[in-house]
Amino acid sequence: MYNTFKLTFLILFISFIMNCQTIMAETGNIKIKSPNGLLVLNVNSIDGLLTYDVTFNDKTVIENSSLGLKTISKEIGKKVVLNKPETYKIDETYTWRGVHSLATNKCNGAKIKINENNSSWILDVRVFNDGVAFRYLLDVQKNDSIIADNSTFVIPTGSTIWSQNNIKYYEGKYKAQLIDTIKKGEIAGPPVTIQLKDNNGYVSITEAGLVNFAGMSLMSDGNRGYKANLAGKVSVNEKVQSPWRVIMVTSDLNALVNNDLVPNLSPKPNPTLFPKGFDTDWIKPGRCVWSWLADKREVKIENMKEFSKMASELGFEYNLVDEGWGNWKEEGKTQWDLLRELVDYSKPLGVKIWVWKAYPDRKGIAGIKDSLSRHEFFSKCKAAGVAGLKIDFFDSEKQEIIDFYQNALRDAAKYKLMIDFHGANKPTGEFRTFPNEMTREAIRGLENQPPWATFNTILPFTRYLAGHADFTPVHFGKRIGETSWAHQIASAIVFTSPLLVYGADPKSMLENPFVDIIKKIPSTWDETIVLPQSAIGELALFARRKGDTWFIAAMNGTTARQVKIKLSFLSKGKYKAIIAKDEKTDQHTAIKEELILSNNKYLTVNLNAAGGFVALLSKTN
Repeated sequence: MYNTFKLTFLILFISFIMNCQTIMAETGNIKIKSPNGLLVLNVNSIDGLLTYDVTFNDKTVIENSSLGLKTISKEIGKKVVLNKPETYKIDETYTWRGVHSLATNKCNGAKIKINENNSSWILDVRVFNDGVAFRYLLDVQKNDSIIADNSTFVIPTGSTIWSQNNIKYYEGKYKAQLIDTIKKGEIAGPPVTIQLKDNNGYVSITEAGLVNFAGMSLMSDGNRGYKANLAGKVSVNEKVQSPWRVIMVTSDLNALVNNDLVPNLSPKPNPTLFPKGFDTDWIKPGRCVWSWLADKREVKIENMKEFSKMASELGFEYNLVDEGWGNWKEEGKTQWDLLRELVDYSKPLGVKIWVWKAYPDRKGIAGIKDSLSRHEFFSKCKAAGVAGLKIDFFDSEKQEIIDFYQNALRDAAKYKLMIDFHGANKPTGEFRTFPNEMTREAIRGLENQPPWATFNTILPFTRYLAGHADFTPVHFGKRIGETSWAHQIASAIVFTSPLLVYGADPKSMLENPFVDIIKKIPSTWDETIVLPQSAIGELALFARRKGDTWFIAAMNGTTARQVKIKLSFLSKGKYKAIIAKDEKTDQHTAIKEELILSNNKYLTVNLNAAGGFVALLSKTN
């Protein structure tokens, strides 16, 4: 009897402890833990004020910060009473097209009912092993408007912040600052990445699931805090579901880069538009040539035919025809006739055509803001055999622009057209909901001017955490700036973009001694490993796998260095390595080398200042 009692007590005690691993509610406090128990989100009511904080490995990574929204009719988060939450779990994997081909969505969630001013609303929270997220669910008066998001993010003292201040089209230069020195009113466009002091890990703040809302930037309060800053008021109609406010939290850069929170928190693909999701047959990632940064390559049909020919010689799938084709004409032929002629010329070469289009009216040519003009343009593109559209000049993340993205992607899917947004805001997971979004700009890419080295070693750990970006990597002309050939080729490997548009003139790539490596670089990846020597602003050192083939790519900052790479990530067997490495005295060339390597070896690499390194490793007998 006594043993039975002890056994029953033990079972109940274990059950209690396991339940506490997920969620523990006390007066004025709700605690939600990650599946592995290392990351904890605390939601608090302190004298009626709704706040939260985040700890990781028992260290505070977000200090006590406020929660709430303000509409014209009411403000929430000021006089709250927490109720027992409704908890849930998510545990799934799904096909993906980012830094890896299989995404993991595993979290503990809670819908916390909050009473306030004789009404109630829901704070929906999710805690993953590598981050937390929250959003607001509430009812408001008909035709109300949200005028402020009162969410804040208080950063621990001594943390280094990596941010850029362009919140129109996200093409600012990133810089590093101590959180303690950032002045009140400074603006940052997410993702904002935080390196915690004393090697306590990394945090990155952004948003996901941005639908029917204005985009969020961050504004410093001058006291180690950032406040959510909406791009404009948000018109709502009775039911409000805010975007997710996302806080990635990891111990190292590899986990940060492999974070899946943004797509995890975004709606799944519409099965009617995308019956096979990312495997829908007309959606094809690929490499693309582009004339815009090529010397003396005007957007004329004969030049574009030549570009399709060179794309074919490179084994690339696409040719992007930029601004200018809308003015094409010949006797008896419209621009649409000539576009069809280019499509027909390119098809036997195995090359498909993308075309540029402005969102607003531009240079006497009508834009596609409204539904009627958009459908008319999309229909003509479909009839001409176009594969995809590069849509440009949004320069805002107001609600009307966010709505356009959704509508344009939905409409384009009906015509089986892929999309590349330029002059755009950060991605927030649209590319999961609409797999026909193949890339978007929202980055200071090669259309801008050097220097590049430090900037390029920041981007993989900041902007690319939000998703794909059309940097248009690789150049061998003046735009190369201070960087080396190997650095430039490495950028096509490190920078993720399922539509991988090269900035270089295809002629310069075909004539380059490393063309065989360039031809093999894929536009999507099965696996990505950020190697431990990487450091934000100093070195981006990646190993990436497609099938059985591995690439090692290094982009170095402004200090020459030697790195020793452990090859234990390779599977058993021998690999033939084709290598492009820096020439010590000349950045505008590289040394070619071939080696046989295996997973029990080390690879020693010498990097010039602003230099780079690339290795293509193929299984061999």
